[in-house]
Formats: sequence, structure tokens, C-alpha cells
Amino acid sequence: MKTLTLKLLFMSNLLMGSAFGMGQFQWNETWAPESLATSIKDGPYVQPGGRLGHWGVGNGGDYLRIGFARARDHSANIVKRLSPSALRYIEDETVRGWLQAHKNLLAADILATQHIWEAEGQSTCAWTVMPSGSEPIPTANPLQLSYPTCRDKIKSFYEASQLIIHESVHHFAEGEDLADKIAIAVVDAWRNGRIEWLSMSNEQAPSARQKHSAVWNGEAMVVFGGYDSQEKSSLGDGHLYHPNEDRWEAVEELSQLSPRHQHSAHWTGNSMIVWGGYFQDGQSASWQYNGFIWNPETKTVKKIQTPSWWQPKPFTWTFDPRQQTVWTGSELVVLGGVDENGKQLAAKYEPNANRWLPLSQKEAPILPKIAGHSLIWTGDSLIVWGGYEGRSNSARSLSNSGAIFHLEAQIWSVMSGGGQPSKRAGQTAVWTGTQMIVISGGGVGSQRDLKGTGGLYNPKSDAWVELTMEMLFERVGHSAIWNGHELLVYGGRSNRLRTYLGEVFNFDPDGLRWSGVNSRFTPSSRWYHSAIWTGSSLIIWGGNQGTKGDLHDGGVFFP
Repeated sequence: MKTLTLKLLFMSNLLMGSAFGMGQFQWNETWAPESLATSIKDGPYVQPGGRLGHWGVGNGGDYLRIGFARARDHSANIVKRLSPSALRYIEDETVRGWLQAHKNLLAADILATQHIWEAEGQSTCAWTVMPSGSEPIPTANPLQLSYPTCRDKIKSFYEASQLIIHESVHHFAEGEDLADKIAIAVVDAWRNGRIEWLSMSNEQAPSARQKHSAVWNGEAMVVFGGYDSQEKSSLGDGHLYHPNEDRWEAVEELSQLSPRHQHSAHWTGNSMIVWGGYFQDGQSASWQYNGFIWNPETKTVKKIQTPSWWQPKPFTWTFDPRQQTVWTGSELVVLGGVDENGKQLAAKYEPNANRWLPLSQKEAPILPKIAGHSLIWTGDSLIVWGGYEGRSNSARSLSNSGAIFHLEAQIWSVMSGGGQPSKRAGQTAVWTGTQMIVISGGGVGSQRDLKGTGGLYNPKSDAWVELTMEMLFERVGHSAIWNGHELLVYGGRSNRLRTYLGEVFNFDPDGLRWSGVNSRFTPSSRWYHSAIWTGSSLIIWGGNQGTKGDLHDGGVFFP
């Protein structure tokens, strides 16, 4: 097999992230691996340290090849995110000094290195070529891998990551001894939780729950409501978490409010505004067409009543959030559900005036969104997409249609139908400042047919870009947060694989590149948790893990 030599141009923008779009692999299409059936008979593993072969299950392509591609992404992120405090734990001064000087270049080299697979068995799983004296350092020569040898010898995700780091150190013209020490030091830092996660105190934390809300008020995370699956009841209490002090405190004025779960909550700048959600007590559940505003400075709560002109049609099915909301900076916009005449419920609430105003439904280009749709605010317009459309429980269907509502002009416009993601509900959608990113989702009502796909929509060009997420399992009940330059996706459940997920994935929309990092202290796998961005970190808390029940722990992630 011919070996290609790739030269890297290590410019500053490459070191800061664009290198994460360069990784690729090659595959000899004339040879196929033996049947995967016996290899995956034990079921999926999705935690770091799980069996390597199961990391690619359910996303198309060969399990081992995809496992190594995922290990490459993780390895590069681990190396790039080694903090000064993590490096202090490395006792070998030579290894510590080498990583301090070269970790950004090493991360870029790992991702720029091709993986070339061979069908023949070899004495070693992987090998590469060190640069010659005339070549620049580093030189990302391809990584040759023997499929049968890697399959037999590499038994964990950690082992694959350590091997990849080891071989990339050779591209700096370093020998076996130093390459071994560096790879072991990096993986040890990862496994010992010295990368980017901090655990959270459970002392005086809220009780275990899922489907609650959380907002960031500038200094603390505010948690309210949720669902207790053991008692089969909604919750109505509130707590503050102070990350700088790793301390919880109960909020007295939030302890006597109407219990609810799957509601929406926003921070307005000085208050928390809450709307909607289900109330459940035992087997009976109903959507709440009301809300409240909590002002922490005055310690007061003001109730928000249902708009006087709404006559919501009752529904018996309770799988998905009935309504979605956005905060525009001065108004709360609510959209979802239908009234007794089959007309969509859509309105905006002005807190300062304590009044509701209807949104125009004239010439709306889509059917009413009953539930499970997404709604985002672009700064001057609303984008509503997907979810269940129809006029009743029996007359509803999944959709992939959407529309843009220009709030000031009260005018609807249709979105392009070309290249949009497939029909789904329960997806997450975020606004980057220029485009909407749609992630995963599926037929949430039946909790099947989950899509490991998504899309990017640019309202200026009215165009979609399809997202294929080979490295990201399809999921529902996950969180997706925009941190200003990348999308962070955490948790969820793949119902097809009957597995709860516990990774953080990062998505760069400019390079269309996915990557992810975990550590020993990554919060356990979960869905229906809360996730908020503080300005410098992601806080995950609560959620549910199936038979293990609801959770009351979490973690702070520093990307």
C-alpha cells in the first residue's frame, strides 16, 4: 500500500480549532470485515472504557473503524485541553515539559493523520513512519492499522486512544520510550478526571428529579420544578446552586408554587419567568396554561394567567412539551397547541405591562404545531420547525415543515423545503447568531425511530445544510447548548439501543466537525436533565437513568 506524507501548516487558527475539521480515514472497499453479529451480541457500550467495537453501533459503517475514528477525536481533545493543573500531576519533568511545549501541535497532528486500514494480520495493531531529517516536524504520516490485529488486541477505548497518541508522538521524531510515557501520562490524566469536569456537592441539593428547569442568573443556577418518577408526581420547589462555592440553597418563595414539569424557564435580566408544563399527581396529567415571574431581589412571585381569549383544546397524550417559548429581551413568546376551533395558540406576554397580545395567524404557511416542535429567536424573528402538526390527538402527524414569523411586522414566511431534516419531534434547536442547528429527535410519542441526523438552516439564504452524525448516537431527552462558538450536546437516550448516554459532544458549525471529551468524573449517563451555560462552563444536573431512577447529582464542564 502506498504511503502518503501529509505536511501540516500550523497556523494560529488551526491550533484554536480549525484543525478539528481535518481528520479523515481511508477504507479499502474491496475487503469487508467478517460478520458483526457475534461481535456485538453483548449489547452496546457507550461509556469511555467500554468495549471499543460498540462505539460505532447503529450509525452505519464498520464498528472497529468508527471506534478508532472516535478515539482519534477524543484523543485530540484530551491533549488540547490538558490544563496547567493537570500537567502538574505528571511527575516526569521531561514528559511534562514536552507536553507544555507541544500539546497544541500534537492535538492537530492526531486529527490530521489518516487512518489506513489493512486486511492482513500483523505483529502489531498500528504503525507509522517517523519524519526524515529533511522533513518538517511534525509530519503527519498516515497511521497504518491491521484490522484483525487491532480487533484482537485493542480491547478498550482507552487503549485505542493511548495507541493513537503514541504514534503521533513519533511524528515529532521522538522514540518509543518517550512516546510511551507521553501517551500513558495523557490517558492517566483523562482517566483520573484531570481534564475538564468538576463534580457537584449533594449537600442540601434538591431531591432527585427529571424534566425540571434551570436558568443562569449571572451568579447562580436556579432549579425549579420537575418530576418525581417514584412518586409519579410533579414538583414545585426551587433551589440555587452557587458554582464558585459548590453550594446549594433552597428558595423559600419558590417552595409553594404550582408543581409542574417539562415547563419552560428564562432569565429576563432580573427575574425568572416560567410558563406551561404538565401537572401530574398519580396517573392523571394535564398541561398548565399559566406561569409566574420570580424576582430574587424583592423575593416576590407574580402569577401569569392564561390569555383571556384562549380556550385550549384538552389532550390526553402527554409525551411531549405542548408549548415552546422564547424570551426576546422584553417579551415572552408562547407557541403550541390548538384551541377548540383548531386554531394554533400563539401569543406574546409583556411583563412590564402585564398583558397578552395575540400573534397573527393570517396566512400562516404551516398547520398548527401541537407539541414536540422547536422554537427559536433570531433577534427579530421566530423560527418554528418540526414536531407534531394537527388539530387533535387523533388527527396529528410528525412533520419537517417550518415557518418564520417576523414579530414586529406580524408576517409569516415559509421556510425552504429542500434539504431539511426528516420528520421528527422532540429535537433540540439552537441559534448560533446566524443559523439554526437542529439535532436528533424522532417519533417521541412512540419513543422509537430516533434520528442520528440534523441540519443547519440559514434564514438569510433560506437554505439547509444536512448534518450526518456518524460519531453521535441518535437520542432524545438530551440537551444542546450554544456557548458562543460551538454547540455542546450532552446525554439523552437511544431507545433503539436501549442505552442512556453520558458524553459531551462539541460541534463546530463552521467546520461541520464533531468531537468529544470525557473524564473519570463525567456525570453518569442520563436523560431529561437540565443544562445551562454560565459564560465559561456547562452545568449538568438531575435527570433520569431508567431503572436506576431519578438523579440528584451533576457536574460542571469546562470546554
